[in-house]
Amino acid sequence: MLNVLIADDNIYYVKNLVNFVIGKNSNIKITNIASDGLEVLNVIQENSDKIDLILLDLKMPKIDGIEILDKLYNMNLAHSPTVFVISGESYLLSQVIHHPLVSDFINKFENMDNIYNKLQNYERNLNFLKQKENLSKKIYSELVHIGYNPSHIGTQYIKECILEIYSNSNNTYTQNLENFIYKKIAFSHNKSLKNVKTNIVKATDYMYTEADMSKIKDYFCFNDINKKPTPKVVISTILNKL
Repeated sequence: MLNVLIADDNIYYVKNLVNFVIGKNSNIKITNIASDGLEVLNVIQENSDKIDLILLDLKMPKIDGIEILDKLYNMNLAHSPTVFVISGESYLLSQVIHHPLVSDFINKFENMDNIYNKLQNYERNLNFLKQKENLSKKIYSELVHIGYNPSHIGTQYIKECILEIYSNSNNTYTQNLENFIYKKIAFSHNKSLKNVKTNIVKATDYMYTEADMSKIKDYFCFNDINKKPTPKVVISTILNKL
């Protein structure tokens, strides 16, 4: 679900936009409509955690869109909604083109289908990110459950390995972790392959040292209670549980 605040004083434009969007996609919800700048700021202050996207007109009564952007930036919100700027004035768009809160621009004279497509693409991307975040939390929970230290960087690395393999639906990566996944994780953190591998091994050694051996035996289906799970076994086992 994509929760949208429309900030525009043109009631006819807003009405057409709302009817068009709602008629095409039930996953895009118009949660708020604000007709002036002060109302926009009040809505954001009270509901920032419930709004994913602001469609912001730059020509607004009381406080214009440019000032709204600056005030939002200085609020330091825990959850800052993404902003798509709407305007039919190119000279206004040029004033906010490099603003850090602005992710996209919509010309008011664009076809409604083009505007809707931008919203739909953002809704899909947001949904993917939320699914990935939930998956990441589940993997992390599994690692902590079997005894990984949540503050160890190696725990973070092995979580990212599992997430990467699962997201790409490619279990063959587990057969050659160093040449594929470890390298990718190392590159993303600007670390060496040796650094990533060493920290994953250290985190796994810590897990084995501190964990309840009966829990390890049951979790990995080991016959030998003293058998030590390797990073590859940890990754494969958690992947099979997802």
